[in-house]
Amino acid sequence: MDENGCRLALHESPDVLAKKGVKRFVAPEHWENVTIVSRGNAIGQVIPPMILFKGKRRKPEWGDYLPPGTAVEMTDKGSMNTATFIKWIHHFAKYKPAKDVILIFDGASSHLDPKICDVAEEHNIRLYCLPTNTTHELQPMDKSVFKPFESYWDDEVQLYWSTHEREENRAINKRVFGKIFSKVWPKAASPVNVMSGIASG
Repeated sequence: MDENGCRLALHESPDVLAKKGVKRFVAPEHWENVTIVSRGNAIGQVIPPMILFKGKRRKPEWGDYLPPGTAVEMTDKGSMNTATFIKWIHHFAKYKPAKDVILIFDGASSHLDPKICDVAEEHNIRLYCLPTNTTHELQPMDKSVFKPFESYWDDEVQLYWSTHEREENRAINKRVFGKIFSKVWPKAASPVNVMSGIASG
């Protein structure tokens, strides 16, 4: 299991060549972050992701266009907290096999609360926390899914901008997120990517 922040913008700014004086879209300095939470296994299967938006109240249209089964939660900062991790475990439990499974995750503080153990036990989930300062090497989803995700995301954002010439229509926000994410996620979380990450982890 892994989570990753996604900027509602480009992750890497491309080099732009243009004639002097030509106006181009300039991005705001501070972009909102969205967190994507997912789980993959050794045979390349992923469950529908959970998307964490920043805020208190969710608007129904923010779930539009997302892949089927995607869960959407609101948090104060748009990042994982203990309450949301517990909700994610319930989400995971809907897709796991009936037998016991091992869930491998990193040692973020939001993952380390005794209540999480109780909820996991209810669903026959055995928890395994990766050792501190090792997740950059041992976390397979980070390298094989979320790294290519950023590249695919940037490609789709640029394509979106190229088809929306008016600046007021180019903003990447919660309403637009699903349109771009639904094109990017199946490529990033492909069985081949997931399996390669686990094989090299």
